[in-house]
Amino acid sequence: MKKKNTWTKVFALLTVAALGLTACGTADTGSTNNDKQSNDKVAAAGITDSKDGDSTTGDLITIRVGVCAGDDRQYLKILDNHTDFLKERGINYETTEFAAGINTIDAITTGQIDIGNFADYAGVNRIGNTLGENELRAFAATGKSDLWSLYVNPEKIKEASDFEKATVINMPGVVTEYDYGKLYETYDIDPDKVGIANVSSAQEALAVIAAGDGDAYWTGAQVKDQVESYGWEPFTNLTDIDALMYGYLVSTETYLTEHKEDLKKFLEVSDEAAKYITDNLDEFAEWVEEDLGLSKERVIAGWQAAEHQYTFDQESYDDLIKVKDWCFAHERFDTDYKIKDYVNTDALAEVFPDRVTWSATE
Repeated sequence: MKKKNTWTKVFALLTVAALGLTACGTADTGSTNNDKQSNDKVAAAGITDSKDGDSTTGDLITIRVGVCAGDDRQYLKILDNHTDFLKERGINYETTEFAAGINTIDAITTGQIDIGNFADYAGVNRIGNTLGENELRAFAATGKSDLWSLYVNPEKIKEASDFEKATVINMPGVVTEYDYGKLYETYDIDPDKVGIANVSSAQEALAVIAAGDGDAYWTGAQVKDQVESYGWEPFTNLTDIDALMYGYLVSTETYLTEHKEDLKKFLEVSDEAAKYITDNLDEFAEWVEEDLGLSKERVIAGWQAAEHQYTFDQESYDDLIKVKDWCFAHERFDTDYKIKDYVNTDALAEVFPDRVTWSATE
């Protein structure tokens, strides 16, 4: 594939694009603004921050989670900021915002956070490329999505063959690599003839679109309006290319073993919080609008359209195998491995036994 370096052209546009972005935040390695609000509350209560990975803060257990803007884990933080929902249940909840789930895996590996998340491709690809060097384990499935669509510049792409003289926008290492691969297979497109504009965040992607340096981009609901404002139109979706996106929570085997009781409490409180949000959605959506800039109506619609339970069923397990097999067949990594060795649902099974129904098939 042909690659383009887009950073020089888009740098001046990033600030403008970021103002309109609500999908997945910036690759911030510190606390979000919401964290500062929460830390002020903790300080006011006479509780000090945990240090050197200590899992307790006063009478609270500290759980450090990597989030993307607008995901359920960040929503949990907003709820805690406005109601002390987690603190009242014994959890000091610290979040760090990242551009994509793959970045949370990096943060787990370096000890910055305890819990991260990944879309199927990003996780299995990272594991496959670091065999023997990681102890990553998926411990819960966050659901599946068919809401992403491939938007294109209709002046450049009118039919599938046009991709072979176009430039697609991609974030290396994340699930869009898989989605493009499935696109090429489905529509018989030669990937070697497709140009690539690699970016590191959705903000950059919007800036590339604004600069006219890209012709196609996989788009979620939260940035759909911005993409459409440039006259772009949907070309296909995940269902059409057999690439439904499954999400997972991830940690290390060490954390899942040594902090099993902490994780069980986190899972229980997350479930309670989801029910609280559902019952108080109108007020909660106002808080999200205030804190993140997402419109209240979009928050409500997005919440109602999704499920908010952590599970791990056979479908979630089989998806990881399917994507892993695709990656190995397409030489994304050199050595095959078994998904069952990178799943640990012990804590989830103890809290919600009826939600853990997978069994190893490899």
